[in-house]
Amino acid sequence: MERTVPFLNGCVSFVVFITTLTLVVYMLIAFVSGVFDVGLLMYDTVFLEPVERQAILNSINADFLHNIAVLIILMKAYRILVEYMRNHHINIKYMVEIGIVACVLELLFNSKQYTPDMQMLLAGIAVSFLAIYAFRYESFVKAMHDAKLMVTITKDFSEAPEPKPKPTKAKISRSKQS
Repeated sequence: MERTVPFLNGCVSFVVFITTLTLVVYMLIAFVSGVFDVGLLMYDTVFLEPVERQAILNSINADFLHNIAVLIILMKAYRILVEYMRNHHINIKYMVEIGIVACVLELLFNSKQYTPDMQMLLAGIAVSFLAIYAFRYESFVKAMHDAKLMVTITKDFSEAPEPKPKPTKAKISRSKQS
């Protein structure tokens, strides 16, 4: 059991690392391909009439803003994963923040994809998380500081050298005889 728990912790940390690495690669690919697609579409609109160009650019703006919103959510997820890798603890403040941001950004940039009932549900979730965040912010900050303190104490304790055993009276008398 003494060897199993550190091994399993290492396995979980490895999975979190791979997930974080995959998330970063995905964010980079999504950003580069999004910018490239927008650049190509803008280049294609150069030779169009102003009315046609404006309609296409409005569509491009909406898609581009939605891609940026998704990248913001992914950056929040990256922050959560890095926090977990550092401390083996997820800060609830970050989880509530990503819940608020994801719901609001989906409603702002992608509301056409959802039914009115789903839009109301997303708005309700966002308002609920916002109320929790506003009224319990001090608790979240205190929990974050307590968790960091606990991690620091645990690291200091695990890195501290083991105390040397005190010499017994028999050892002391033998050393005096020599």
